[in-house]
Amino acid sequence: MKSLWQVLTNPDMRGPRWLRLPKRLISIRASILLVYLLVVGGGFYAIMSTMTQEIQPRYLESMEESLVDTANILAAQLEYSAEREGYSSDTIEQIFRRAYERRFEAQIYSLQKESVDLEVYLTDAKGIVLFDSSDRSNEGQDFSQWIDVSRTLKGQYGARATWTSRDGEKALILYVAAPVRIDGRIQGVVTVGKPTSYVNELIARAENRFELYVVVAGVAVLLLGALLSLWLTQPIKRLIAYANALRDGRNASYPRLFGIEANELGRAFEEMRLALEGKQYVERYVQSLTHQLKSPISGISGAAELLEGDMEEAERRKFLANVRKESERLRRIVDRMLELASVESRRALQNVETIDLSALLSEIVEAWEASARAEGIEIRIDGAKAEPIRGERFLVRQAIQNLLQNAVDFAPRGSVVLVTTEGRELRVEDEGPGIPDYALDKVTERFYSLVRPKTGEKSSGVGLSFVTEIMALHGGELEVGNREGGGACAILRFGK
Repeated sequence: MKSLWQVLTNPDMRGPRWLRLPKRLISIRASILLVYLLVVGGGFYAIMSTMTQEIQPRYLESMEESLVDTANILAAQLEYSAEREGYSSDTIEQIFRRAYERRFEAQIYSLQKESVDLEVYLTDAKGIVLFDSSDRSNEGQDFSQWIDVSRTLKGQYGARATWTSRDGEKALILYVAAPVRIDGRIQGVVTVGKPTSYVNELIARAENRFELYVVVAGVAVLLLGALLSLWLTQPIKRLIAYANALRDGRNASYPRLFGIEANELGRAFEEMRLALEGKQYVERYVQSLTHQLKSPISGISGAAELLEGDMEEAERRKFLANVRKESERLRRIVDRMLELASVESRRALQNVETIDLSALLSEIVEAWEASARAEGIEIRIDGAKAEPIRGERFLVRQAIQNLLQNAVDFAPRGSVVLVTTEGRELRVEDEGPGIPDYALDKVTERFYSLVRPKTGEKSSGVGLSFVTEIMALHGGELEVGNREGGGACAILRFGK
């Protein structure tokens, strides 16, 4: 027979839908919060509920304790009076008649008290009522069956709580009795009673305050649980966001994590990513390099086959020139691939220094000015003084030179290549044909290249990809697009 767990977890088992585990379980954050509320919240509720239920008994216990003192004081008073005048109810009757006539104002915390509500009745040794302050019609009645009287007459502690009707409302009255001893024998019982109405007001107010405290504490417990679950799951959320960014091909920095376990998980995750990226990196480069080398190798191979045969000198020189051109193209591809690989394999900058971007730009333009003029192109610098940046001078120079090379290659004779700087931004604009719409999102990809108008040939397709990697190392970005008036525009934005 299958166990219940096997039935729930086996996808092949058929049973009622409510018995099947859901495919999507609740999140870890929700699980932590749920467990926290069940354990901490449940324990908190149990403690608070118990304390709430204990308020009334504790008040009544305090009330009963004071009634014990009162009953014994009255009993002692009666014993003293009996030794002088004989045992009777006259003394206690006079005391309570005057007490009930008294009016006063007593502010007991939140309770306003104006009259005496204490009750008392006195019985003889047989339990017959001699005096009852609350109801004179009870005098002569037999109270020997009441617990407080019967137990006290037996020499035990006597007390009872009885619901009675007072002023049209039901009221609980606590009664505590004390024996009246004359010549060592119990000659009667004095019982003191007190309605719990005033105490009930105190209890109600105390419960209201306590309920408010419980609500505030409950909200605090809930918020603490939410913060705790957020604190425990935040490293996982950051790792998920990091993994999603890597999956989507976006640049992402390793997240800051807290906690030993979270950092160990993060390091393991990062090492796995680096291992996978290293493998994919090699596969991608082999594929890309193979694709790029096919064309020049095919040209060289074809020219070599033709050179083996008999041909005129002019044709031989033509094919030899083709071999030299394709060989040079192979060299450029290999060189650029090595440059790109060296940058992509880095995780951080090395020889970091403060670079005056305006001064560096002037040096680069001065070096390129002669070759640009030879092609009938003017390179013009315009703009405010750039802010200093932190980075590797060699890499920044390479990035700017690549942009200038592209601009000069596509700029027509007699045009201007404009280089402007502002803040931490450098912009290179040309007056060429611009970038076709279909190529706007591809020009920075590795080995993607457009035909140069002047030569009718493509470049290695590695330049802008190289610039993109350089900017990523400097915490910046490369943006490539078209100018409104025609021509292309490339922008370097350096990070802080």
